[in-house]
Amino acid sequence: MDYKTTKSNATLKLIMVIVFLALAVTITFVIGYGVGRFAGNSSTPSGINDSRMNTLQAVYDIMAKDFYYGEDSEEYRSKLIDDAINGMVDAQGDIHTDYMTPEEVRQFNGSLESNIVGIGIRYTELDGQILVLEVLRDSPAEKAGIQEGDIITAVDGVSCRESSVDYVADLVKGQIGTSVKISIDRMGKPVELTAVRAVIGTTVSSEIRDGIGILRISAFGDQTSEELGEHLKYLEDNKVTRYIIDLRNNGGGYAQTLDKMCAYFMNNGEIVMVEEDRNGRQIIDKVKNSQKVSYDKIVILINEASASCSEVFTMALKENCGAVTVGTTSYGKGLAQLQKLFRDGSAIKYTDVIWKSGNGVFINGKGITPDYEIRLHDALYMPYLNFDDGEVYEYNQVSSKVAAAQSMLDFLGYNPDRRDGYYSEATRQAVMKFQSDNGFTADGRLDKKTATAIDTKVVFEWNTNKSNYDIQMDKAMELVKE
Repeated sequence: MDYKTTKSNATLKLIMVIVFLALAVTITFVIGYGVGRFAGNSSTPSGINDSRMNTLQAVYDIMAKDFYYGEDSEEYRSKLIDDAINGMVDAQGDIHTDYMTPEEVRQFNGSLESNIVGIGIRYTELDGQILVLEVLRDSPAEKAGIQEGDIITAVDGVSCRESSVDYVADLVKGQIGTSVKISIDRMGKPVELTAVRAVIGTTVSSEIRDGIGILRISAFGDQTSEELGEHLKYLEDNKVTRYIIDLRNNGGGYAQTLDKMCAYFMNNGEIVMVEEDRNGRQIIDKVKNSQKVSYDKIVILINEASASCSEVFTMALKENCGAVTVGTTSYGKGLAQLQKLFRDGSAIKYTDVIWKSGNGVFINGKGITPDYEIRLHDALYMPYLNFDDGEVYEYNQVSSKVAAAQSMLDFLGYNPDRRDGYYSEATRQAVMKFQSDNGFTADGRLDKKTATAIDTKVVFEWNTNKSNYDIQMDKAMELVKE
């Protein structure tokens, strides 16, 4: 199994193409993990009298036994209980507090497992094709010759066209040490490559650019601190003392991992965060077992999807290491959750504390405003155009989809004269030029085929020529070299 991303019209294009396979981490910050009492315990919860609990039991009995639309099945009775619990939890209005069934618990905890067996690539589904976004350093994929921008057409002879990323992940995964044949379309030319599966760390990648160590951290998973330690050793061995830490689209993870990661940059006794419960009691979380690396300067990249643990990490390094931040304002989650496991395998993940930085900064609902606020091109924040069959726009019409297409065409260098949704003559010429360049009939009409191609081209350009467009990274490089 390897990195993957999925396509969602509700998700920003930039975020959508960067999130990782199996890291379906809802913006979360898990403080700990406990085992609750047996779910069938008959004791009355604190603050609720017996009559109210009896009423709840009576309603359940009616719905299970007498309700006309009910069913005489264990599945139905289980659903009644799940629905009752979910109703109680959801009614409180905290989007970070969830009741999870046993299957949902397995999926959630699995989403924070950092090591998987695969070949070390990150990819997305785009217009029915599987586009390789990243090839990890020293991975089986890199050794096999797979490159960013390749289109995976088949795995072991099984076609991947019009396939989901989950389907492709199932084809790629297998036993450690076994071979997998990857069929590639590389700029129109077929290529056959063979990779040998291995255990892959999924949450940290690194590179050295102009003597600067660039660390990309996608989540705070169960093995992320160990992964980070290995990458830092590689960078230290190469005399790196200036770092860019990319936390864009990092939605959080485990607090235990956060503490270990801070220990690579901070001294013993320095404050990671201050936790406060609903009674005002505080726990000051300090670095223990410091393994501090030698560094001269740290720049951190954040954006609106950097949340929770990544925000704690950013604030801790700002206050203790003098880290400079670049990007856009982070999500703003100053809450932490505890996961309580019940004997039947279900669990509740609930907000039990807020957190503040060591200097008392509370970012909930506000986020971290970067020291250097830089926004990428608007096209990278837009949803897919998602045209219906037969939907067409042409000269002298007005539409929000035209406005989005104008922004994307501008990103691709086709220079429409405006981005307000009015289909001008210059917009028509830009569409015609795009159609001509991509082998379409150049009629200047924005239809589903052309819109899909524009979507595809924007994602492809961003992921294969990122150095041309990532002005946030450019600024970070400028600052870290000062």
